[in-house]
Amino acid sequence: MKYLLTILILFIFTSNVFSQECDETTRARMIKSGLSDKTIEEQCGKIGEKVESKDTVEEEKVSEKVESKDTVEEKKVSEEDPSVDKRWRFGGGDGSGKFAYKDSSVPELNGKFDHDLTGGTFQLSYISIKEDNFFYGGGWTSLNVSGGETFSEDALPGYYTYYSPTYGYFDISVTVTSFRTNFFYGIYGYNYVIDDVMSLQPNIRYGMKLVVAEWKEKIEWRSYSDQELEKSTTFHQFGLDLVFPFVYKINENWGFGADICICGASGKATAGTGEYEFSNSNVVNLFFDYHL
Repeated sequence: MKYLLTILILFIFTSNVFSQECDETTRARMIKSGLSDKTIEEQCGKIGEKVESKDTVEEEKVSEKVESKDTVEEKKVSEEDPSVDKRWRFGGGDGSGKFAYKDSSVPELNGKFDHDLTGGTFQLSYISIKEDNFFYGGGWTSLNVSGGETFSEDALPGYYTYYSPTYGYFDISVTVTSFRTNFFYGIYGYNYVIDDVMSLQPNIRYGMKLVVAEWKEKIEWRSYSDQELEKSTTFHQFGLDLVFPFVYKINENWGFGADICICGASGKATAGTGEYEFSNSNVVNLFFDYHL
């Protein structure tokens, strides 16, 4: 009877050991029932290992999920915003140019109508500065110059300058109404940081320049009605400008600066024996930056 009771108690407590954790009360009952220390350690150790294993797996899964989520977020940020600084730049500045005329059949006219042109420029560009301070971008610049009505250098007030045996006395004037360049370009440069708010950004602009020249010629006859001719020509050329901007950062959203630009275009047009030469250039600009 005594042995039967011991076996029954052993069976009950052994079953409990597999169904619950080995707390202090359970261990005391197992010792009282006569189980050996080895048996108690084996049974409680198995359960503890199972619980520990389960907790470890859960922690590893949570850790993997968190790590995976953080990795994905970092990857998204890296893909969506790989640059340090992006900005739009709006600016404008001076414009100057020259007009020259030559005539192979009448050399006396060569250089007689040469004069300077004046105007201005407007620029809109986008740049993205990378972590290594190199930057790239693109934009558009329009440079337009013109001049007033220009008579021959030999002209004298109150007198006609030229004489034709067929048509008599006359005067000639030239008016350059527009010599403009539309430059669509890419940008590549380096952002040299001076301090927290100032930097120098030398860069090159490369692309295609679309050029239009428009001018008028007027002939004032002494014995005939005056004549006025409107002329124009268009052409395109590869453009390469060098720009040296100095930038001051106002706050996180705005900045301003000035640049020195080695920029411009030139071209020629012919009509009969006459050759017309045009050029324009831009040197100094002021601009504002809007940081994205």
